[in-house]
Amino acid sequence: MPLPREVRMYSYLFRGATVVDGSGVPPRREDVAVTADRIVAVGARVDGPALHCIDADGLVLAPGFIDIHSHSDLTIFRHPGLESKAFQGVTVEVTGNCGIGAFPVEEGRERELADYLRLHDMALPADGFSWHDCSEYADRLDRLGPAINVAPLVGHGALRIAAMGMDDRPPSPVELDRMQDFLANALRQGAWGMSTGLIYPPGSYAATSELVALARTLAAAGALYASHIRNEGKALLAAIDEAVTIGRESGVRVQVSHLKALGKGKTGRAAEALAIISAARKAGIDIGADQYPYNASSTTLAAVVPPWAQEGRTSSLVGRLRDLELRPVLLEEIGREMAAREGADGIMVIGCRSRRNRSLSGQTVASIAGLWNCSPAEAVIRLLVEEEGAVGAIFFSMTAEDVSDILSDPDVAVGSDGHGLDAAEAAGEATHPRSYGTFPRVLGRAVRDENLLTLAAAVRKMTGLPAGRLGFADRGEVRPGYVADLVLFDPAAVGDPATYADPHRYATGMVYLFVAGEPVIAQGSLTGVRSGRVLRRRYP
Repeated sequence: MPLPREVRMYSYLFRGATVVDGSGVPPRREDVAVTADRIVAVGARVDGPALHCIDADGLVLAPGFIDIHSHSDLTIFRHPGLESKAFQGVTVEVTGNCGIGAFPVEEGRERELADYLRLHDMALPADGFSWHDCSEYADRLDRLGPAINVAPLVGHGALRIAAMGMDDRPPSPVELDRMQDFLANALRQGAWGMSTGLIYPPGSYAATSELVALARTLAAAGALYASHIRNEGKALLAAIDEAVTIGRESGVRVQVSHLKALGKGKTGRAAEALAIISAARKAGIDIGADQYPYNASSTTLAAVVPPWAQEGRTSSLVGRLRDLELRPVLLEEIGREMAAREGADGIMVIGCRSRRNRSLSGQTVASIAGLWNCSPAEAVIRLLVEEEGAVGAIFFSMTAEDVSDILSDPDVAVGSDGHGLDAAEAAGEATHPRSYGTFPRVLGRAVRDENLLTLAAAVRKMTGLPAGRLGFADRGEVRPGYVADLVLFDPAAVGDPATYADPHRYATGMVYLFVAGEPVIAQGSLTGVRSGRVLRRRYP
């Protein structure tokens, strides 16, 4: 293939790569040329001069991975290099998931939104909210200069707080109109869709009709509805049915976030969930899903506290937990919720920030209860009170069989549900290893070691599939004219050394990572280049 007329010299020329292009077709040995921020040539032989020629023999060249489900909305201010994601081969972080978003910020509601974010282990930057809407938030990130790209969603929880606070009630017609206006404004400013977190207040207070109304605003703009569905345990199938209903009644494109089946000893429900999604797709509903490849989830410990106790600000939650008159019913409901998940032995506490409880990070609720000589439910209440509601937890609640069933589905995308972190700066902070190992875990374990997926299928689940779900026009494939977001990795060395006990360990095997044609990783090391930006969706 000769040098295109309009190109005098390639910026980079990859020779003899095993190209896995993101479309799902089998790998093939090809050369790939990049000029500036675009792929300009792909072929069995690409001729012409290049500033940099990279021998890619034995290495896999793929589109940069798109993390369709991340929570780097605020950690990016502490870790703008998003190192834990870069070393996984990620070039796009989709933020604002699970209904947890950093905008809109309504005057007079700032404290409520800040409390809500803090409850979900999201700390504001030192200057607090220096933005009000999607555009101002994106401008702030662009000035910061992230290493990889960011594609924001609007969080339904933030919408609800801006319109009506943390009240447990339906919105009035005026309040619903305000939510729709906030949402439409964010979409005009470049947001890619809206997410919900229907197990977390205030999202859990929303009826299906409220979500359908907002989904119609999304559908009119061709945007995505991503949902942490209302239940991932015993009512999983009903919760997926609700997502299907929202898609049917609104016409919106639906994404079921981090699809899983919670509850040990209940193998098989993942296959049932996938069957519902498949049947809905065959019926004409545009619905998909994503997953992180671990048997443990992670969220706030307050997830085991009943939603009625979480109405209002965090101080209201703590006040109810302190209330001795409410204590019996709280103990009963918290105990029941823990039992429905995995029991106190299967819940690992992470993220205690106070000096007195910091040593408890990494211990189970059962062991903490033994240490304090109380019941597990009492230990949960004491922890949340002493930490002012902000306690994280890892829930070991999925079976390996269900995780494999979901992972092996070619139409379920890969998403980390994690943060972009600097391992040196974050060392000592408890976190889930998914922030460091999600994508290499699929490539190394599921593809190379277990043969659960072909390499082409796995790469598509990380690139072309999420690009299509989001509506990216020029990302997700190795194709001339597409943005040069590329990863070059060693399939024999790719791996995820991060563990639950030692999570701050970077993935291995990523030799080069290019964002907009610039090397963020070269020869396996960070370059210091931060060529990412906020991707803003073009409004119809």
